[in-house]
Order: sequence, then C-alpha cells, then structure tokens
Amino acid sequence: MADKFLIIGGGIAGLMTGIALQQAGFQVEIFEKVDEVARVGAGITVAPNGMAALEQLGLAEQVKALGNVSSKGIAIVDETGEPITKLADEKHAFPIYAIHRADLRAVLLAALEEDTLKLGQKCHHITQNDSGVALQMDDGSEVTGDYVIVADGIHSTLRDSIFGKQSLRYANYTCWRGVAEGWSNDADSNLFTETWGTKGRIGIVPLANQETYWFAVIAASENSIAHQTYELTHLVERFGLYHKPICGVLEATHPDKIIRGDIYDLEPMKSFVRGRVVLVGDAAHAMTPNLGQGGCQAMEDAIILRNCLQKMATVGEAFAAYSKVRVGRTKKITERSRLIGKVGQLEAPFICKMRNTMMRLAPASPQRKQLSYLYDAELF
Repeated sequence: MADKFLIIGGGIAGLMTGIALQQAGFQVEIFEKVDEVARVGAGITVAPNGMAALEQLGLAEQVKALGNVSSKGIAIVDETGEPITKLADEKHAFPIYAIHRADLRAVLLAALEEDTLKLGQKCHHITQNDSGVALQMDDGSEVTGDYVIVADGIHSTLRDSIFGKQSLRYANYTCWRGVAEGWSNDADSNLFTETWGTKGRIGIVPLANQETYWFAVIAASENSIAHQTYELTHLVERFGLYHKPICGVLEATHPDKIIRGDIYDLEPMKSFVRGRVVLVGDAAHAMTPNLGQGGCQAMEDAIILRNCLQKMATVGEAFAAYSKVRVGRTKKITERSRLIGKVGQLEAPFICKMRNTMMRLAPASPQRKQLSYLYDAELF
C-alpha cells in the first residue's frame, strides 16, 4: 500500500502538495482548522515559476481562465506614474497572472480527490517513531499515518514544537489589502503597477470579473496603535495625490473588506526536515511579499517534493534531497525580498529622488537577470 501523508494546513502550500502527491500515487489527508471554505482574502499574483508548477499539475489553464495577465509584469513607477525601472518595457518583462485567492483555492480544491480535505480539524501535537506518525487533534481524536507535512503558515506552533522556536523578523512596515469593485477607466487592465513614493508604496493589480486588487504599505513600528485604527479614509487621504487610478480604486473598495497586517518573514532555517516531518510553504520559508514569491515558492515546494519522492529510493532520502534544494533557494529569495522592501519603503523625498534616478539609469539586463533567477526555476 502507498505511503500515507498527513498534511496540516489547507492553504496554497497544503493543497498544492496534496494534489502533487495524489497524482504521484500517494495517500493524502489534509487537515484545516477553519470550519468552512469562504470567499475571503484578496488577490495574489502568480509569476512564471508558479505557473510552471501549476502546469505540472495540469491546472495552469484553469488559473489563466480565472485570472488576468500583465504581459509587462509589475511595473514599478513613481508618484506621478512614470516608470522607475526599464522592466515596464514588455521586451524586458515576464508575464504575471493575477487571481483572487478564493478562485485559486477553488481550482486547487477541485483537483483533490473527494474527501481529502477535512475541515474544522486543528492539530495541536505531532508524535513520530520508527513506524509512523500520529496527530493529536483538538477534538480529542488521533489520526495516524506514515509522514506529516506541516503547511500551516508563518506562525506555525507545530513547526516550533518539532524544530525548536523559530525567529520571526518584523520588516518595519504594515500593509493593507483590498479588492475594489470595478476596473478604473484611468488604467490599463493588463498592466500591474507598484508605486514607490514618499507616502509609502501602493500596488494596483486588475483581476478578472472587473475587480481590482490593491495593497498599500506604510513604514510603521511593530503593533502600531495608530495604524491599527487606520480606516479607508486615511488611506485615501494619504495616497490621494498619487497618480490615477490609485485614489479611485481605493474609493471603490468596501471598507469592511480591507485586511491589514504587520509584515514579517521567517529567519531562514537550515533544514525543512525532522524525521518523518517536513515543512512546506510559509511554515518553512515565510518571506515578505516584495517579490510576489510567497505563493509561488509554496508551489515550487509541492513539485520538488513530489519529484524527490518519485526519484529517491526511500522517503527519508527524498525528504533530505527536498530540504537541500529548497533551503538554499528560498533563503536567497527571502533575503532579496527583504532588501527590496527596505529600498522600496524609503520615504524621505531627497532619498527617494536619488533612488529613482539610480534605478532609471541602471541597465535592464541586470534587472532581467535577477528576475530570471526567480522565474526560470529548475523544477523538473
């Protein structure tokens, strides 16, 4: 009988990994603590490496059909809308797809075998021995299997109980996300932008179905009381003088559908494996969103883990190979994303002007080379 993998967490990482392992012939059960699958969250961008992973599972076309594409990637612009980097030029860019997180999750759920996902099931403890693993659930039940995949996010207590307490690093900024009802007449529906200015950063990402995903990032102290009480009107006031369609997009958003959170990443780990337990997604390598790679790296995890399991003689060897490949790559991307956030979050007018000038003078080839490292992943 095929090995049985118990996956904790029903987000992108857990669902992608579950699909990949089922398609490879393994038994899979996924445990998610929420009681129902609701249409919550905002948007997500899927870069070429994420699309390549989806393609391996036969899901790329479905995501494309439900999403919206920018052939110019995400253009970084200043407060007036003028490009800061040459990657706004289509010949130097990579296409990026945008989709509502709920729509992406629906595609992944539909690809799982029936009854794979168990809702309302929270695990609080993992035990393992030479013969298998056991999950202790909050309802008092126990679930047994051969291996555990922990995919329950950056704040995973299960990761910390198995691997030791891991350090989270505050990025020194907080972020609001929302979805506006409609596309603005003042914007190209097939161009995604991120504006760097003296009031903070704001991204505008048109989705399908005449919706627009946006995110706004402001420098802030950790757990800032002032920013916890920020409302949509404060964001409109702060970013109102930035170029169109920023103000209009913010004003077209329902105030009750805005999500805010301080931004953290995870201090890079040295291993993602401990015995019969393996980490994927944010539980393994949570990173700041500045490169749009959080979800994409989770997608890569799923494919690499599947490939290692298919190629290696034992699961232990496969886990070791997976960890060796993923630790190095995700560490580089985590640190690069953190650096981009520091540069993008500069707000002093003179320093912003100098930064923008230097970035405009930089040739396109090094910028494209850096993105090639992200997007041309050797998954297969």
